[in-house]
Amino acid sequence: MFKPVWFIIVYCAALICYLYTRNGKKKLYRAINKYLMASMYLILAFVKFARGYDLRTYHLLLLPALILAFLGDVFLVFDFGRGGDFFLAGNLCFIFYEQAVLSSHGIPLTRRWWIFAVAALIIISLGWAATKYPEKVKMEKMKYPMLFYLSSIVTHGLSGLAMMIYLSDTRFLVMGLGSLLFMFSDLILTTYKFIIRENNTWLVRLNSLTYFPGLLLIVLAM
Repeated sequence: MFKPVWFIIVYCAALICYLYTRNGKKKLYRAINKYLMASMYLILAFVKFARGYDLRTYHLLLLPALILAFLGDVFLVFDFGRGGDFFLAGNLCFIFYEQAVLSSHGIPLTRRWWIFAVAALIIISLGWAATKYPEKVKMEKMKYPMLFYLSSIVTHGLSGLAMMIYLSDTRFLVMGLGSLLFMFSDLILTTYKFIIRENNTWLVRLNSLTYFPGLLLIVLAM
């Protein structure tokens, strides 16, 4: 019988190990550690989907979203751009899913327009900063791809926040929190990749401490 408590303990133990291997010199150890956690959340997602969902509903969007996140984890270790492509596609699936959840629970677009407005404001502000202060926000040729990607993760995270605000079901509160943590992890990643490039060990670890628990919460909420 599946024991979620033991699964969470093993997952957290792997995360603690990853906090050390993430900044280590051995990329192989880092990859094995990361692939273990990614495989764990994906396998759990398939198990929970098989037990709780119908293939003929919009809930099916959760599977490609998590598969694409898994592929993003796999490729990000050695190819930042390709990994980002998979995460972008995964974010779009998450957005469509979360918006479908809100619609199905009677939350009209007129009550959630702020999701897209706030996301646009954040991206426009970051784009302005990257253009105005290129010596501080060092995106260079990655500026437009990163802004496009960040628009997806911010919309994903804010859609999760909307589920937390408008829906009382504990599942959606947990899933929304997971989406918010996912968003924060990518904002942290952007900070240490393009703004604070030196002495950022603590940021790298904070990225892991928000991303992997975020994915786990999303899957546990299924």
